[in-house]
Formats: sequence, C-alpha cells, structure tokens
Amino acid sequence: MMQPIQLVRKHISLEISEQFEQFVGFNLGHLSFGHRRFDHAMTEIAKLHHAQKTYNLGGGILLTGPSGTGKTTLINNYAKHFPVYRDGNKTIAPVLLITLPSSATANGLLTAIYDALGYPSPPRTELADKTSKIIKLLKLYGVELILIDESQHAYYSRSLPEFRQLIDTLKNILTLSKVACVLVGLPEVEDVVFSNEQVARRHAIRLELSKFSYEFEADFKEFRAILKQYQTELPKQPDIPLHEANLARRFLIASDGILDYLSRILSKSVEIAGLAGLSQLDLTVYSGAFREVVWQSAPDKLNPFHPESPLRRLDKAGEPFYPWHLKHAIGSPLARRNLIMPTGESHGT
Repeated sequence: MMQPIQLVRKHISLEISEQFEQFVGFNLGHLSFGHRRFDHAMTEIAKLHHAQKTYNLGGGILLTGPSGTGKTTLINNYAKHFPVYRDGNKTIAPVLLITLPSSATANGLLTAIYDALGYPSPPRTELADKTSKIIKLLKLYGVELILIDESQHAYYSRSLPEFRQLIDTLKNILTLSKVACVLVGLPEVEDVVFSNEQVARRHAIRLELSKFSYEFEADFKEFRAILKQYQTELPKQPDIPLHEANLARRFLIASDGILDYLSRILSKSVEIAGLAGLSQLDLTVYSGAFREVVWQSAPDKLNPFHPESPLRRLDKAGEPFYPWHLKHAIGSPLARRNLIMPTGESHGT
C-alpha cells in the first residue's frame, strides 16, 4: 500500500535532504503549556468537581473564549485525569466529555450523551422517555461532571421552540441528576445561558480563556515564556531566541495572541526550513509561514516578520483578525434575530 510520504517525495519540487521526512507536516499542536488563564480554569473546574462529590449539589461553570485559545485542549486535559474504570460489575465514568452537535436540538444533546456513555440511543422514543433514561444512566455510571464543548451551537438552533426545548432538556438533566456541568464555547454561549434564569444561576461562575495582549505586561511576559517552552520542542533552532522581546512581539501580532495560530506558525516554519535544507529558523522563514497559515495575501509591510512592519494588530477590514463576527449576523434565523434573549430585545445592530 502506498504511504502519503511517498507522494510527497514524488511531487515535491525542492531538492530534499535524507532527513526531509521528519519535517513534512511537522506539528506542535499536541503540546499545551500552562499559563495563568489555563491554570485558573483548571483549578475552578476541579473545585466544582470536588464540591459535587462532597455535597452532591450539582452546580456549573461557563467557560468561554475565542476560537483557538485552548478551551477544548483544557477540558480534554481535565477529562484525561478521570478515565472510565470498572468497579466490580459496574462501569464508572466520573467525567463525561461531550460535544454539542452543530444541529443543536434536544435529541442531538441526548444522543451525544448516550454516545459518550457508550450506550445505544433508543430509537423512536419520546423525548421525555429519553431524558428520563439519561438521568438514570448518569446515576448508574456514577457521572459527577459533564463537560459540554461547542455549547454555542445552541445559539444557532433553527427555531425558538427547538432552542427552548434544548435548554429545558439540559436544565432538567442537570437538576434531576445533580451532576456538575461546564458549558464551553465561543462568547455566543453567554446568550444561551442568559436566556434561562435557572441555567444562568446554575452556571454563575464565568471564566474566559482570552487572547494574549501586548498591551498588558503580564500577558507579554507569559507569552514570551510560552515561546521559550516551544523552542525546546523544535528540531530546527532559531537564529534569535523566540522569546527575545522584539521577535516575541512579532509572534504576538502574527498570532493575535491566539496559541493555536502561534503553534501553526512555528510548525510551518520548521517544515519550510527543513524542506529547504536551512540550518536555522529566521525572519524569512517565519514570514513565509505566516503567509501560509494566517494571511496568504499579506502585503510585505503588513507581514509582522517583515523588517519594516509597523507591528500593529491586524484587525482592520480585509485583515485576518478583523472582528467580522461582531459586524455580520451569521447562523440560523434565530441567531440573526437574537430571539433568545429573555426580554426579546436585540443585542445590537
């Protein structure tokens, strides 16, 4: 059977070294480094989990942040500490990690929970019966904490009745099972939570995994520390330490303070340098990586790794970090009309 690397070798146009295979598709995405936001969120989730085990009162947390800031990485990391295990004849799943389907409905939520438990979803069963069965299964499997990723999908429900049904189903599951819950998603998930007083009260603890900003000294210091950690993982070393202040600022602007972008830029830099047979990473390499993974049509002077770059945020119209989601309504008709607010008021124009 042909291997993908054979096609790479066949079609690559560069002169390649004998070691080229270690650089093809090089990826740092599996790495995660602790920082204040990450550590604080992990601590708060652990405290919620501990309270549930101690007092059996449920409770919840709302964890939000832009895409790429590490929310999914964080909850995956937490869940790995509490794997499914056998206790005699019983299967125990202390922490249940699920993803709310993009077609967010009550049945979709229930199916996701059944799947996470490894239990077949009963076909052609009334929603109330499915919900009742889920509550019994959560108790049977000893579930203490549910982590629900992509919770903002509820914001894009196809209709107000479907949205209400989904939120009521979630509320009933959490109330009757007394499990703790962490709702995780993009900032839109706040609108989901605020639409129901009981769900909002249950998730009174609000956490945010925000982007790093060069406007705050503590943020920049942490960002430089993360760059220093990344450098220890690189098979090609930079000509200037990644955490050097000027270079670190270039990386901060190129990634907009989002660690996923930072990881992608560094990964692509290693691949570019490796396939070109370069011994070190430098500004030219980073510039090419930025174009490949962030902004393909970047003008030279707006490329943060260009020597004459003004080094400012790339958040104007037509630039990669322009906040288009704040300017243009997307998603379902429900989301566009902002009907899920309890008062029926619009969020903005």
